[in-house]
Amino acid sequence: MGLASYVISRGLALLSVFIISVLIFFVVMRVLPVVLAGGDPFKPHQYQDPVWMAIKRTMEDPRFSGWINYTAEKYGLDKPLLPDQLLIFLRNIFLLEFGVSIYSQQAVIKEIAIRLPYTLVLYIYGVIVPIIIGYLIGVLALRYRGKIDTLVTLSSLVSHIVPSYIFVLLIYYFLSYLPKVSLGIDIFPLPVKTPSLSEFSWDNFRYLLWYISPIYLAMTLSWFGGWAYYFRQLLVSEAEKDYVITARAKGVPESKILRREITPNVRPPIITSLAYAIPGIFGGSIILEYLASWPGIAYFSFNAFQNFDYPVVVAFYVISTLLLVISLFIADILIAILDPRVRVGR
Repeated sequence: MGLASYVISRGLALLSVFIISVLIFFVVMRVLPVVLAGGDPFKPHQYQDPVWMAIKRTMEDPRFSGWINYTAEKYGLDKPLLPDQLLIFLRNIFLLEFGVSIYSQQAVIKEIAIRLPYTLVLYIYGVIVPIIIGYLIGVLALRYRGKIDTLVTLSSLVSHIVPSYIFVLLIYYFLSYLPKVSLGIDIFPLPVKTPSLSEFSWDNFRYLLWYISPIYLAMTLSWFGGWAYYFRQLLVSEAEKDYVITARAKGVPESKILRREITPNVRPPIITSLAYAIPGIFGGSIILEYLASWPGIAYFSFNAFQNFDYPVVVAFYVISTLLLVISLFIADILIAILDPRVRVGR
């Protein structure tokens, strides 16, 4: 199979996965509650529909009158759930038209755009840096077996087990609160005043770096472990294969074996793992953002789920799924270029 044919087939397969996932979302979020409540999704005006229930909660407040009319028209609430509202739902998704948030009365895309810079500032570091550190530690464990390998394994497991929010709580207590009350010094700030990303000044930039430093430290301590252990297992497993043993027997230096023999063969699983990890930048960490008073997308989406702000919930799910599908598609293309064997299923 040629590269073009492979790319088209993988693209169609992942598009099918995306469509099936959003169909399941619609069934679980909209159709299933109606059916369980004894309603008929093939008839209009099913008031057991969670969206209708959200509308009823806001009907007595005049502030929401515009939202009610807009939402009823946007989602076709006067029509049957199946198939009419389902088709409208799919159309809105493919046009990325998510409507207006119930509680902010602002376009969902605008709300996400406001919070996206905060999410990117936090999680681009939180995803990329632990991966780099994990890879370097994995290489270190491969080159220096014995005590260093054991230390790497234990530290990686501890890092992976302890959540990032535990680390950030410890950092805030021992490096923010205690130095402040006992010595009167500020090592790290407490999460009181969130820095603005719309003000461009040197003082604001320094405060931003100071504010997010404990969060960066917590994410690094918590998230490098899983990657370090993964890379260690991957590299050590590959280093024990026959072709590597043969290269060593021929006297090939270890650095050259790692660069020319092992690395090309571990690229596909690494690329696949990265494809699953990178879309997590959009999702973020709810608990971490809550503890750090960080106005990212994760905390915004958590509040939307609590209040059943349906347009926001849909946007969060669809964008997260779409980013994952796109990431996997890019990974498939890269793997097909690096290893042509995958095109013929070898």
